[in-house]
Order: sequence, then C-alpha cells, then structure tokens
Amino acid sequence: MNRENPTISGLYYRYKRLDDKKIVGYLERIKIVKKQNKGVGTIYGYYPLNDSEIEKIKSKPRGNSLTFDAVETNDNVMTNLSEWKTITFLVKSTSRFYLKPDIGEVFDQIFWRDLEMTKIIKAICVEDGYETLPDTDGEHHLMKATLLVNTEDLEEAKRFDRLI
Repeated sequence: MNRENPTISGLYYRYKRLDDKKIVGYLERIKIVKKQNKGVGTIYGYYPLNDSEIEKIKSKPRGNSLTFDAVETNDNVMTNLSEWKTITFLVKSTSRFYLKPDIGEVFDQIFWRDLEMTKIIKAICVEDGYETLPDTDGEHHLMKATLLVNTEDLEEAKRFDRLI
C-alpha cells in the first residue's frame, strides 16, 4: 500500500476508525497549529490553537470543526519544528462552501505506527485547499495536513520511514 498516496478505498476504510477517547489522548501530546504571520514584529511560523479552542475540540473531536479563519491561536510561535510528511484525509460535508474538517477526520488517516510506535509527531497543520471527489454529489472531499516533528528528530523519522 502506498502510504503517501492512499487509495480512495483506504481513506474510506479508515474514516471514523478512531474513537474520541483515543483522539483526546493524542491531543495531550500533539498540537494543532496554524501557519501564519501574526503581524509586524512577529515570526511567520506555526502557532498552536489557543486553549479554549483545544478544549472545545477535546470535548467533541468529531463535532467541532476546524474553522481556521475564525480560530484564534496563541501568540507563542512553536520553533524547532520541521515538516515530516503530508497526509491526505477524507472530509465528508454537505457543501464545499461550508467545508470544515474535524480533527477526527485528520487522525483517522495518520498511520498507527506514526501515532503509537514512534510518538514523534509534535504538531499537525491542516493545509488550505481541497479536492472534491467525483460521483459524490460534492459531499466528499480530500484535504491535506502536514505532520510536524521536532527538528532534531527529523532524520530519525526519515530513517524509520525507510525501514517500513
């Protein structure tokens, strides 16, 4: 199976496979971040969602959508992060104009070995943009998220990927 370009059937198979309790556990060590510039005198980088947004997500990981235009982030940029890999995830929505993924849809598509064996992921950044799947009446979409690791762990993560 190609891990970088999963099949559509693979995305559907893993959709809603993780329960909320597992997702909340992952959120204890993995930050949800937004890549942004917060204005004059700030660093363009990864800023974690603020505590109130994370608490809303933890209360119902599959019911609180990630609406990044309206979501506030902390003012402290997360430094020392490197992009490890990009994953594709499936989003089901009734409208492409109201397309808002929830964090459960992202975690469903992260391979178990990356979440449990390496425990190397430090942050997830959902990318802008989407692709609508054909023959789904515009209700199923593909989006991407970047998995981030500590910079000092990047080479170890790449080595681990080559072993699999």
